[in-house]
Amino acid sequence: MKHRTALTAAAALFLGTLVTPWVPAQEFIMRYSEGSVELQQRGAWSVLYPGDLVPDDGSLRLGDGAYAEISDGRTTLRLAQPGVFRMENLLGARSAPIRPTIVSMVRGRFQRLSERPAPADPAVGGTRATEAPADIGIDWVGGESVPELIDAGREALVAGDIDGAFGFFDEAMLYADEREQPEAAFYLGYTLFLTGEMRGALTWLRMYAPDSNTNYYHEHVMTLAQTQLELSLTDDTIALLTGYTESAGPEAELLPTAHLLLGLGHRINGDTAAARRELRRVQSLSPGSATANTAAQVLREL
Repeated sequence: MKHRTALTAAAALFLGTLVTPWVPAQEFIMRYSEGSVELQQRGAWSVLYPGDLVPDDGSLRLGDGAYAEISDGRTTLRLAQPGVFRMENLLGARSAPIRPTIVSMVRGRFQRLSERPAPADPAVGGTRATEAPADIGIDWVGGESVPELIDAGREALVAGDIDGAFGFFDEAMLYADEREQPEAAFYLGYTLFLTGEMRGALTWLRMYAPDSNTNYYHEHVMTLAQTQLELSLTDDTIALLTGYTESAGPEAELLPTAHLLLGLGHRINGDTAAARRELRRVQSLSPGSATANTAAQVLREL
C-alpha cells in the first residue's frame, strides 16, 4: 500500500498550530454518499442524493453499510453508522475542538518514546539486522529493521514530517512479521488520522484491537475513539471508552479526554442525560483545565 500526498495542513494541525473555531452552519449539502441515505421532511423520509441540501434542523437516516459526507464549506460531518441522526446533535458535538487535544497528547507521548536511549546493538528477534541470516526470507531495505523503521517514523511525526513518517511506517508494514504488524498498523492508522483520511485510518486502527501489553496502548485507544467519533460511529466509541475508563489500567491524565469523548458520543446519540453525566465527570476530574472548559461549553449548549 502506497500513499503519498502533500499534507501541509495536516502537518500544521499535528504541530498544534491549526485550530479552526467552529462556526454555526447555515446550510449543508450532501457531498458524497454510499448506500441508503435519507432525509426526513414533513414527517416523511426521502432519498438524499449528492448535491441535495440538508437543513441544520433536519434528520438523516442511514441504512446498513451506508456512508455519507455533508458539508457547509466549513464543517464536514461524516456518518458511517446505521441509524437516525439529528443535525442538531451532530453539530452540537462538533462544536468541541477535541482533535487538536488528541493530536497534542499523542505527539507528546511519542516525543518521550523517541527520547529514550536506543540499545547499543539494535536487534531483530535477538539478531543484529546486519548479521541476520540471508535465508530468513526478509529483504531489509537500507539495512533497517522493522523496529528501526518504526522509530524513524515516530521521530518524523514528532518533527511534523507526515509524508516521511507514512513512508517509514508503510515500509515497516511491508517487512513486518506477525509479531510486528500490529504496531506498524497502528502507526499507519494514526498517520492517516492526522491527514483527515478517517476511513483509511479506521481500517488500520481496527486491524488489531488495542492491546494493554503494548507501549502504545493508550494512544491506540484514544486515536481509535476519536476516529470512530469523527465517523459518527458512536456505539463503537462508547463501548470502547466505557471499557477503557472502567478497566484497571487507564492513565489518569487521559481520563478527562476519554470522558469528554464519551459525552460527545452520547450527545450525537441524543442521550442528553448520559452526555451531561460524562461532561460533568470531566469537570470533576480536571477542574479549570482546557478539557473542562470544553465540557462546560458543550454543557451550555445541551
